[in-house]
Amino acid sequence: MRLGLLLGFEDSLATVSTLAREGEAAGFDSLYTVEAGRSAFVTAAAVIAATERATVGTYIMNAYAREPWLTGIAARDLGELSGGRFVLGLGTGNPHFNDWYMGIDSSRPVAKMRDYLRIVRQVVAAGAGEAVRYEGEIHRIRWRASWEPAQPAIPVHLSASGPNMVRLAGQEADGVAVGVMSSTDFLRRIVRPAAKEAAEQAGRNPEALAFPMGAQLSVNADEELARRAARASICGLFHPVPHPYYDSQLRQLGFGDFADAAARLMPEGRTREAMELVPDEVVDTMTITGTPAQCAARVADYEGLADEIILMRLGQLGEPAGAAAWEDLFDLASRVAADG
Repeated sequence: MRLGLLLGFEDSLATVSTLAREGEAAGFDSLYTVEAGRSAFVTAAAVIAATERATVGTYIMNAYAREPWLTGIAARDLGELSGGRFVLGLGTGNPHFNDWYMGIDSSRPVAKMRDYLRIVRQVVAAGAGEAVRYEGEIHRIRWRASWEPAQPAIPVHLSASGPNMVRLAGQEADGVAVGVMSSTDFLRRIVRPAAKEAAEQAGRNPEALAFPMGAQLSVNADEELARRAARASICGLFHPVPHPYYDSQLRQLGFGDFADAAARLMPEGRTREAMELVPDEVVDTMTITGTPAQCAARVADYEGLADEIILMRLGQLGEPAGAAAWEDLFDLASRVAADG
């Protein structure tokens, strides 16, 4: 199982680049950039420039913010820039943010992403002079590639949480990109069987599907501080409104009472009350939380279920500024590498 690092929340691209170099040196197999306060593609280019060995990808770029042709040619450029190390992860984004930030209607996501995947996969693979033609329900393209792609086999992973998107990923994508709060039960019982069944029904090899997984990582030498940061982050997924994907995951796994409470309290700014209601089981099964040794053991729980765990580090109370705050995470990477 590969170990990845999620970047893009940092205060400067210089910090992103520094952490990418240090992460690669610490033994991380892959480095991914999130589309939140920064562009996933621009940040990925900075990470590529700062590294030599690690796989670099987006986890996840927002498909509603870009047409599929533009996404495809950007992926081709990053494949060339990286020397063949690039992976494209894409998804629908948070529909609330799509509306607030861009005024975009996020309706018909499955139909959109089916067209999107088919166009992007053709664009990234098209050889010099090859025509790409597609007419779908949402998207269409008439384009001809100007030159050979430097990385012709760019893996394309689709972010999926709900059952319909998981099935679509199995039918059309190279990988099923699972979000940052997933239990082993969610992967074993819900995601993997549905995606593999969909792949088989579509005439694809289900064993060829990749299953990368994002994970909230709260690591601290003080276990209670780590758990506090995890509880705060879980509650943050319900502010200013519930994130539909993680609200859905909690309900699918039987935590509907907590989801109801968080959906009521967090929009009112009652974070402390919501944190007191986070079930220990949610922290223990849906995040990777604890001391470096405890977190290394939690990573091992996903062996055979996730092909890759992409760690999203949660800030800790009283931590030092800058890259020094990441020492516990790099310690964790060393422990995982030693155990492997």
